[in-house]
Amino acid sequence: MKIILLTHQREQYKSTGTGQLVKQVLQESCDVIEWHRKQPNDTLTSIDHLRTALVYPIMETAKWPIKTLPEESIQQIEHFIILDGTWQEAQKIYNRSPYLHSLYHYALSNQKKSEYLLRRNQKSIGLCTAEVAIEILQLKAQNTLSDRLRDAFALFNAPRKPNSSQNSI
Repeated sequence: MKIILLTHQREQYKSTGTGQLVKQVLQESCDVIEWHRKQPNDTLTSIDHLRTALVYPIMETAKWPIKTLPEESIQQIEHFIILDGTWQEAQKIYNRSPYLHSLYHYALSNQKKSEYLLRRNQKSIGLCTAEVAIEILQLKAQNTLSDRLRDAFALFNAPRKPNSSQNSI
């Protein structure tokens, strides 16, 4: 199983981005592909559509037909693509990448709220990249990786204390 992060270029420079954490923990079980609007990645355009799912909310107002992946088919999927960026960036990636529209879409069935503290989440049930990866790993019974990523995310997400060694004069 492989998680593919299709990452908006601005996301790579943000200290609050969890995509880098996912790659660090999952190592060879995760590929990071920088999204380019005018130059689609060859790996993504040639990927096996029957064994790949885009983890992205199903949009009722989509302008193209959406193939949803039934829960019972999840075990057949070998590649999960997660759009790594803010909600606005992810929507831009999706809308401007026609090769993503023909993939199976998988929307996480859990309705839990995000625990992500470092950025204000703009969707009430929107999860950050690390939380989505944790959910996928659990679905695929990759419990060791899921636990390691959950632990790393908890440390990454912990409230940060101001540096007390700096005294004001």
